[in-house]
Amino acid sequence: MNWIILASILLFGLFYISICIRLILGTTALSTGNAAIRPFVSVIIPARNEESNIGSCLNAVIHQTYPQTKFEIIVVNDRSEDHTGDIVRTMMHSSSNLQCIDINVLYPKMAPKKYALQQGIASAKGDIILTTDADCRPQSGWISSMVAYFEDNVALVAGYSPLTAAAPASALSSFIALEALGLASVMAGSFGAGLPLTCAGRNLAYRKSVFQSIGGFRATGQFISGDDDLLLHLITENTNYQVRFSIDPHSVVPARPAGSFGEFSNQRIRHASKGLHYRTGLKWSLIGVYLFNLSLLSALFFPTLYPWMLLVFGLKACTEFLLVYRTARIFSQVRLLRFFPVAMFIHIPYVVIFGLWGQFGKFKWKETRYSKTMTGG
Repeated sequence: MNWIILASILLFGLFYISICIRLILGTTALSTGNAAIRPFVSVIIPARNEESNIGSCLNAVIHQTYPQTKFEIIVVNDRSEDHTGDIVRTMMHSSSNLQCIDINVLYPKMAPKKYALQQGIASAKGDIILTTDADCRPQSGWISSMVAYFEDNVALVAGYSPLTAAAPASALSSFIALEALGLASVMAGSFGAGLPLTCAGRNLAYRKSVFQSIGGFRATGQFISGDDDLLLHLITENTNYQVRFSIDPHSVVPARPAGSFGEFSNQRIRHASKGLHYRTGLKWSLIGVYLFNLSLLSALFFPTLYPWMLLVFGLKACTEFLLVYRTARIFSQVRLLRFFPVAMFIHIPYVVIFGLWGQFGKFKWKETRYSKTMTGG
């Protein structure tokens, strides 16, 4: 057993560290957007029971530096049981470019958020679709900075969405903020390396024409999660368009982090739930990363492996730190790295537990319990 675990640590460790190095190099290839176009943009915000958030979100989106006549805001009120729809309709009186679409029933063949987005996109007048969530607060230059990346050959632009809590920050919110920065590092590095892995629907833009040409969410609609990264993969696999990651500080969209460990757990299980349904190469890469972390955790039970485990763990921590530091510098988030010494130990059991739980466990989202697909698979 010892030699199997040791071989796993060394082989999968080499694989993992090589990925981190490639991502680090990828961050050096990122650039700012220079397109001078000002197309009509449709901002789509799916919202379910968001009465405490929707007003602030809309105020942030309404007061953009982008010309008011060049964008519309579509809130898709997805079966809300609170005053979300009332708040939106009240704000429509003073905002001529704001509209509300009401969804009253659950569509059985598509995940709720994807169905809400698809309904919003169907009503959108713009060819550039920009999506965010009701608990986000886009900066005033958000639309302008994201649109600047849409050269003729670009179909999708992903942006950074930090998870920031009100001060004083708790240990949980600090870890969540650093984890969001880590995920943004993977996004940035993979986009820069030409192998885009993931993105966040809280800050995402794509061409409506390209979305329609690949069938929208038809191929991935059954998965509760994946309105962002699964769409990204469909575009990169089925079109010749390019995708970009925005490093413009004005494109950052802060969002509210999970308020409790239970909420955080449900989010991570939901996000991990579609991992085995990625394209073959990416799926096996994720399995390799999972087995690497599992082997490091297993080595704790074999003291003779400690020297090798500590060596590989040190290399893992160093390359991860360099990757996250690169992105932290880009977005002026270096202060979050003070939590890295603790997070690097938490990261291993975190990957092992949530990676497995996401494939077999149920999760709660918007007051409803789900399996990973609408059919319970």
